[in-house]
Amino acid sequence: MTAHSLFTVKNFRLESGATLPEVDLAYSISGTASPKPPILTCTSFGRGCDDLAYLYGKSLDSTQHWIIHTELLGNGRSSSPSSMSAPFARADFPAVTIRDNVALQHALLEFLNVHKIAAVVGASMGGQQAIQWAVSYPAQVERAVVLVGSCRTTWHGKLFLNALSSCIRSDPAFNQGNYREPPLEGIARLADTWAPWVFSPEFYASEAYRDYEDTNADSLEEFLNKWRFRYFQRDANNMLSQFQTWANHDVAETPGMGGSLEKVLAQVEAEVLFLPSRTDAYFAVSDNQKEAALIPKAKVQIIDSLSGHAAGLGRDPKDCQQINQAIADFLGSTK
Repeated sequence: MTAHSLFTVKNFRLESGATLPEVDLAYSISGTASPKPPILTCTSFGRGCDDLAYLYGKSLDSTQHWIIHTELLGNGRSSSPSSMSAPFARADFPAVTIRDNVALQHALLEFLNVHKIAAVVGASMGGQQAIQWAVSYPAQVERAVVLVGSCRTTWHGKLFLNALSSCIRSDPAFNQGNYREPPLEGIARLADTWAPWVFSPEFYASEAYRDYEDTNADSLEEFLNKWRFRYFQRDANNMLSQFQTWANHDVAETPGMGGSLEKVLAQVEAEVLFLPSRTDAYFAVSDNQKEAALIPKAKVQIIDSLSGHAAGLGRDPKDCQQINQAIADFLGSTK
């Protein structure tokens, strides 16, 4: 991960009702701060400020806009179960929502004297933050790019995330989150379970997995022996915290909206670009199409990719080219 700074807020109240005496937001800035509205980037699961590095210097050009990169709570650098002190440490870390993250980012922008955002851009959980920004602060956001993300986590997504969480909890070493040593068996099970979800059936059927060092294999066991160790450096409680944040997201639950997706999205003032992957198993194209139809100025542009959800995370050069072109065209448009 790239170098970062910490922005600290005292007595930060979460949607759950818990108040954290002190909360840190990891962030970095590319380019030179100016009165011109910046671009804001938001991170996906477990990622840092370099989450969207394949866009930097291309569709997100810090010579054209200064860019503020923010990191999710629970990622290990922003406040997380692994970094908090009692009574909020480890398994006692309270539930955090996407709206909590957006409120914390909003406080950072106020600190930086930023009152208008040229665009909010994020992939996956970052896309959830981008659309929540457009809902929570409609007058401040000019554009939002929701890359392989959506306005709410479906039951299908919740079931997927529950399976991943159960893998960690199934390891006796997890000890209800009070582990002395990392629950590596549970984390390995998580990786095994996640593998068929990250990519699409077409990705495997076409043997596209042979194009990447971390998935190139001549047998299933060889593949799994590479794949199952990929999360070993991550803290189990941190991952569970972010799974919870992801699973519980729904913009319709924004206070004052009465749980109505139609009502909340009708009030979005920003131009919104949804960029779903044709083969994504997490966030379906059809969901984005339904959401975009409820937003006054929104469009859906499908990434034609075999990579599944990973299309939005910069693995395949062809995917990166499609995405950069789509975002560059969108940000270059005029309102």
